[in-house]
Amino acid sequence: MNGTLIAERLGREGPKRLLAIDGGGIRGLLALGYLEAIESALAERHPGSDFRLADYFDLIGGTSAGALIGTLLALGWPVRQVREVYLEVAESVFRPARYWGLGRVGRMLHERFSARPLESILRRVLGERSLDSPDLRTGLMVVTKRVDTASVWPLVNFPRSVYFADKRLPNGQVVRGNRHFKLWELLRASTAAPSFFPAKRFDDVRSLQPAQFVDGAVSPHNNPALLLLMSATLKGFGLEWPTGPERILLCSVGTGLYSKTATVSKIDTFTNIHWARLLVPQLVGDCVELTETVLQWLSSSPTARTIDRTIGRVEPPLGGSNGMLHYLRYNVRLHPASLGELGIDLPPETVTSLQDMGDVHAIPHLLQLADKVRGCVLPEHFPHRFDPHEAAH
Repeated sequence: MNGTLIAERLGREGPKRLLAIDGGGIRGLLALGYLEAIESALAERHPGSDFRLADYFDLIGGTSAGALIGTLLALGWPVRQVREVYLEVAESVFRPARYWGLGRVGRMLHERFSARPLESILRRVLGERSLDSPDLRTGLMVVTKRVDTASVWPLVNFPRSVYFADKRLPNGQVVRGNRHFKLWELLRASTAAPSFFPAKRFDDVRSLQPAQFVDGAVSPHNNPALLLLMSATLKGFGLEWPTGPERILLCSVGTGLYSKTATVSKIDTFTNIHWARLLVPQLVGDCVELTETVLQWLSSSPTARTIDRTIGRVEPPLGGSNGMLHYLRYNVRLHPASLGELGIDLPPETVTSLQDMGDVHAIPHLLQLADKVRGCVLPEHFPHRFDPHEAAH
């Protein structure tokens, strides 16, 4: 789909449908379980057609693992095919790097994984497609973090977005627009989790200065759902879609919820490294939960959960009885009790491996869990009033 057709689709009147996918490393396999169920439920409304999630959702966005999955979906891939590629990523990329002769010190001072296998897969799958690729069948947002300027960069393919097109400065110099970014490079940047992979450097960006990017999860947006809603409704991005429970459907898919904790006795012996290992995951988890809390507060959601024992399910919606959007959130707590409710009985050490974003030994259990969570997606969660009148091709 070329830029004109993307602009036409994004500017079309009527209800809008947004899909946001969390980051989570190897746990992206869990998100794919939900996405397979969503695709299956919606495909039943399009019998005989070659249905894709890109035909239903007007805007797909993700962070890190979610950015990779979301980009392939926006290109019109079926979830089954995305799952095959992601399984290849999980099995070949998350292999610990070796630092000969350095032992434990090497593991502490260097990245846990090499970026070369990931880059190889991304380049093979995406080729030289850029953010303005005509192959993108719907709106796309990739979340990354530029660390040298301390700014979150939500990269979008909206033709009217402020930084999408090239701009000529008064001195005649042309500043390259975001449309030139290669998709594989954007995904490499969005997945550059500190301590997991090296940062991604760009030598030619719109500031005309070298730039360093890391995983979008190192921001408030590992759960990108609120940022995706903002990109669809705020000025600057060029869409400014009107809100309302009849106008916006936002579906948010997680990669597993858990709380990283430590005992008081262990905390008493903490070094600065121990504090970083505990507090960074806690901060990411806090941001994910805050995003979920705010979106439940803005909506009347059929999937709303109890946030905590103080505020419960966050009711009633802010700004009125019906809220500002129709909101769906699919995720599962990676805790023995929660997994038991799904019929999965795992020892504590295996559950701990599920929580790790880069443990290849967790793959079989993640695939088992991905199959179980499919039953959490119900067709009635997606009201018929949001069904597109025509598929976007």
